Amino acid sequence: MAEPNISLEKAGNNQILLAADASSEPEILAELLSMETKVATLDPKALSLDQAQELTQGISAIALLVSAKSGMTQAMIDFWNYALDRQFPRMIIVNKLSMSETDFDDMVVIVNRVLEQGLTPYLVLHDELGEPIGLISLGSKEVHDYSGATPSRYLADSELQTLIEEFASEYEEQLSAFESDSFSQGLLVPILPVMESKLLGLVEVNEYLAQLK
Repeated sequence: MAEPNISLEKAGNNQILLAADASSEPEILAELLSMETKVATLDPKALSLDQAQELTQGISAIALLVSAKSGMTQAMIDFWNYALDRQFPRMIIVNKLSMSETDFDDMVVIVNRVLEQGLTPYLVLHDELGEPIGLISLGSKEVHDYSGATPSRYLADSELQTLIEEFASEYEEQLSAFESDSFSQGLLVPILPVMESKLLGLVEVNEYLAQLK
């Protein structure tokens, strides 16, 4: 297990636990998060109750980092069930989306089937080669464009809004069942994509973490 990765420049007194297997390279993401972050690399096979209790001591929230290339191990499933039973504030982050046969949408289906039903506030936008270049918010219909040197945001054109209309309606219906503090209360579980090399999804993850303050 890695030692806690804590930056004194990071905001707030909360500490989150970033749990993953080694293939997800959680240390890279931890450096980019706005909260003090404890990194735990889980044994692929299983996780004991004692280990789960030790990992979560003093933790404000849990982020499970799932690689689109390698998926979930039994230990990740065991750990998530532990967090779910105790209603920790928690989120699922999907990385390794570049050149992967499994895309974000595929991982959302797997997460909802294997872990629990989560919410996807954003869909991933791809270029002609299938590489992630941005996100679209299902709530605001804004494109979060990470294709250039500087990220930008703008309202999606009418064609793109029409393409996501069904997803947006489903998201709004699911979201209506929750209060504004449901994430910090451990009731709402966001599923969020990231691509660390482009900083794609980092602002969006940090916006949820800011709700813990």
